[in-house]
Amino acid sequence: MRLFFSIILALWGLAAHADNLDPSLPALYAVTGVAADDSLNVRAGPRGGDDIVGTLAPDKDGLEVVALSREGNWALLNYGEGAGWVSMRFLTPQPMATTVLGLPVGLQCFGTEPFWDITFFDEMNLILNTPDSETTHAITANAPAPEFVNLAETGFSFAWRNDRNIVSAHILPGACSDGMSDRRYGLHYVDDQGLRRGCCSLN
Repeated sequence: MRLFFSIILALWGLAAHADNLDPSLPALYAVTGVAADDSLNVRAGPRGGDDIVGTLAPDKDGLEVVALSREGNWALLNYGEGAGWVSMRFLTPQPMATTVLGLPVGLQCFGTEPFWDITFFDEMNLILNTPDSETTHAITANAPAPEFVNLAETGFSFAWRNDRNIVSAHILPGACSDGMSDRRYGLHYVDDQGLRRGCCSLN
């Protein structure tokens, strides 16, 4: 009997722990629970007494949360050319549409020196923008399969054709800075050509 109760307590503990696991980030959220004639404060730190650096409309959506405070009750997101903190009490997760590759619709990767950005569309292609050109490139391989893609946990690997070369590329979870602002990102891009190293955003 004692063993039985020990097992029950252990399972209860695991369930309680699962309920308290941090959500997979980055992810998109929308403002909720704010009156129509009010706004949600964006603060310089994860406390109610920290300076207000901006506000969000009560119906604002598409907010990319890249990190949580240690207690999990404040969310870090980009605001203007910097990042700020918003109370999780007033945020709700948004569903994300995905492309045929399993990537979030709107995903973009970008970098500097030289400036470049890559946008993914709902087909096996990407568009590479540079200061000199905009070109479309075929994606020739991808892993994992679309139904198993979880950028926040396992990332995404793919190959794309650049002229006569095949580029091996990865989108990986982890903090990233664009080097030009105080904005923060939760994904980064690397490929085997060496010139492109940058951050990725869900919108």
